[in-house]
Amino acid sequence: MENNIIIQMKNIRKSFAGVPVLKGIDLTVKKSEVLAVIGPSGSGKSTLLRCLNNLETIDDGSIQVKGDYLVQSRQGRAVYADKDTQKKILGYMGMVFQQFNLFPHMTVLDNLLEAPVHVKNMKKAEVLPVAEELLRKISLFDKKDAYPSRLSGGQQQRVAIARALCMSPDIMLFDEPTSALDPELTIGVLNTMRQLAQEHMTMIVVTHEMGFAHDVANNVIFMADGGIVEQGDSQQFFGNPKEERTKLFLHSMLK
Repeated sequence: MENNIIIQMKNIRKSFAGVPVLKGIDLTVKKSEVLAVIGPSGSGKSTLLRCLNNLETIDDGSIQVKGDYLVQSRQGRAVYADKDTQKKILGYMGMVFQQFNLFPHMTVLDNLLEAPVHVKNMKKAEVLPVAEELLRKISLFDKKDAYPSRLSGGQQQRVAIARALCMSPDIMLFDEPTSALDPELTIGVLNTMRQLAQEHMTMIVVTHEMGFAHDVANNVIFMADGGIVEQGDSQQFFGNPKEERTKLFLHSMLK
């Protein structure tokens, strides 16, 4: 694995109830890259992300993160690493979902402290300044003692991003992070993600926000029917797409 390659997925195959959802996906992500994954609903985008984060298991293929194998193909089937190795690899990644998944019975600050204290066994006093600084960064320090129900959807999603960052991941995965938000609430979330990109965080973003994919992503992948139809750097991808299927999709999204 090259030094600057942080994620390598090879020949990823996944079926649900015998129906193929991912049909041999190959994907490489370099350190500090922002990769946008776009495509119609049902194309396998979210499933691909969930396989990377071990929320779904694959049927065949291999996934390597920072040089460690999460899963390898052996004789046509996927063999997963031991639990300790899986935990180590998953510790490299933070994930933000469509739904905010905050703990409703905990304050904003406690939501950020929960995983570092109980998963990483860090001392609360050690995590507290990191959590507070992250809340300042997303302009929600004044909401640290509020409960999620008192926040707007956009504020909750920014807290969800801060919560993932509180685990100090090397890679951030975003699964349609703005799809549940009204347009005016989307801006704050996208600005937080732009800031992360400027700080050279490695990111994979499944999104329907074409402006974000165009302006912030280094590379773009267009998926349809469980496969990658086209991929390339964002300027070339949006400026001169090669595949007819890509052109039709972009036309429908940008008109």
